[in-house]
Amino acid sequence: MKIQLLPKMLKDVWDDWGIELLIAVSCGMHMVLTLFGSSRRRMQARKVSLRFIMWSAYLLSTYVATVIIGKLTVIPVSDYEEEVTDSELRGFIAPLLLVQLGSHDAITAYSIEDNRLGVRQIVSLIAQSSSVVWILLRCWTYSAISYLYLPLALAGFIKYGETTWALSTALTGKSGVTISELRQDPKYLSEIFKNVGDDPDLELILRAYCRFYFVKPHIDRWLYKPLYESNLKWYSIDEHHKNPEDMFRITDLELGFIYDVLYTKAPIIYTWTGFVFRLVSTLCLVSSSVVFACLFRDSFVFYINAGVIFVVLGVIITLEAYQIYMLFLSDWAIITLIEHRNKPGVKRLLNALVRRSRKWKRWSNTMGQFNLIRYCLDYDRLRCGRFLKFKGLDIEIRKYFCTNSVGIPSALKEMMIDEMAKLNNKKQEVKRLKKEKKKSSYIGRIGEFALNIHNIILPESAESFNWCVGAVADFDKSIVVWHLATEICYHSETGKQHPHPKTEMGRILSNYMMYLLIMRSDMLSITTSDIVFLHASQQLRVVLKTGKYTLIRDEKTACEELKTRNLAVGPESAETEPTMVTKDWDVLGDAKMLSEKLSQNENAWDLICSVWMDMLCFAATNCGTNRHLLHLRRGGEIVTHIWLLQRHNRDEEHPSSKDKSLMGDTNRA
Repeated sequence: MKIQLLPKMLKDVWDDWGIELLIAVSCGMHMVLTLFGSSRRRMQARKVSLRFIMWSAYLLSTYVATVIIGKLTVIPVSDYEEEVTDSELRGFIAPLLLVQLGSHDAITAYSIEDNRLGVRQIVSLIAQSSSVVWILLRCWTYSAISYLYLPLALAGFIKYGETTWALSTALTGKSGVTISELRQDPKYLSEIFKNVGDDPDLELILRAYCRFYFVKPHIDRWLYKPLYESNLKWYSIDEHHKNPEDMFRITDLELGFIYDVLYTKAPIIYTWTGFVFRLVSTLCLVSSSVVFACLFRDSFVFYINAGVIFVVLGVIITLEAYQIYMLFLSDWAIITLIEHRNKPGVKRLLNALVRRSRKWKRWSNTMGQFNLIRYCLDYDRLRCGRFLKFKGLDIEIRKYFCTNSVGIPSALKEMMIDEMAKLNNKKQEVKRLKKEKKKSSYIGRIGEFALNIHNIILPESAESFNWCVGAVADFDKSIVVWHLATEICYHSETGKQHPHPKTEMGRILSNYMMYLLIMRSDMLSITTSDIVFLHASQQLRVVLKTGKYTLIRDEKTACEELKTRNLAVGPESAETEPTMVTKDWDVLGDAKMLSEKLSQNENAWDLICSVWMDMLCFAATNCGTNRHLLHLRRGGEIVTHIWLLQRHNRDEEHPSSKDKSLMGDTNRA
């Protein structure tokens, strides 16, 4: 006797209503991607559930459409003698699928890899379009309903073509720029900046767009064009040095333009071609829906498929109206309106959008936080099963639950800008002295620039200071040691009646660098972060378990234990044997020694903040461009803003000879 794996009723439902069920699923995914696609840029990384839903909808939408098209290719051929056939109605679904696949303005790509494979979308476009044409030919009956296929198919081809266009051009950039193109850029720039007025918000948007337009930081090996002598004031942000909020707003705006280029349709929508395509596709959808509703105004009860199609059309048009509305609430819309500000009514609309734009949230504006001491204190509270331990997932789960985020206060942004300026001045001074051969030793260890700012000179022969700054290879160890020392100093400072104003800022930076090391090690270009983290956490847990405070539950008590106790932890006390990376590293002893040295310094917190900013700048500079761009879709990181500020600063101070020669050719022209 054969066992029937699927009940007959379930098979019948799939055969009779499988297409309708799948189109309902497709509509649901369409709504998710349209309504929540734009929220990725400002969504905190911890919102895993919503990200998983969006990721699933993005990946499955194409597969569901392929299954539906496959089922539509085998439906019975329409009967020319019948007035309305079921096959004829189901034929509407094919072009509607193309419309759904191409209607996601806010999320054309989920990751950068989708852009790199964008050219393959052309093959997918041809295959899907050919299948749709084949289905429409099989369902064609020369009736009034059949002729509605044409505008719907046109709208579908346009929508899907827009997505393919956006994907295939997101990362493209010519390897060389011709003189004729350079001639056009100043004309374009002078035109767009004409009659700007005295609106500071509009000026910030223009500066950000100018920087994005010339430098294109998202494209590697792009020929930089930052220095046009007559337009340098629009490129530089030196005037805003005294206002850190404005400097970070400019980077917010610029990273917003980069995000839109990589992950949305914005660069092609805000063009004349994009405007025409959007107008034609919208008119096709609306006219088809109106005619369809008129043809079946009294027959929806008799033709269930007609009701299904009408609901799908309603969902598509509603979401299309929402997307058209969102087109106006964009920095690209402001740039587009500036070019046409002299037309009637445009200036008033532009001023309204600029005022409203100041409230737009362009990224998460948060900093991830990971505290190593808190992690060790909570380690035994978070119990994981044996299976998770066997697979090594228990550590990742504990990391996740010990991670949080904090908003970035204005005082911290101001401190970041000030410290970056000091570090940059010190680096320029070292380069000048080296060029003049007045300084024989080269400052190369991470954090040494910050120490030099505070007149702490570390001779190369002073072995006793090796714990204080680290070479590039020991960057991860330096982060852990300074993190523990900062934590000890923090809890010593909080007991004072008048704590230092930089105490909280130093701790936020410390926890953020640990967050990058533990959760975003790819941005630090470190391959040994897991080894260093496991070693440090195991050593710290041993001390916290065997200390005089047997029930340590808070960081302050743990720091007292680290300060007062002899921290010699033998290898027999650790859970794992030392590795080549950690065998000669006394993490707790180094942290205790550093905290003692810092406590003897009157400007300890100024020094701590300087060192953390030196490390943050080093991380930002050495992180690959692709890693910065990858995390834009996860809410963004402050290290990416630091990277952008440093990159532009280098371009403004050190234009290449190639740039100068090209500028000379342009000016002579």
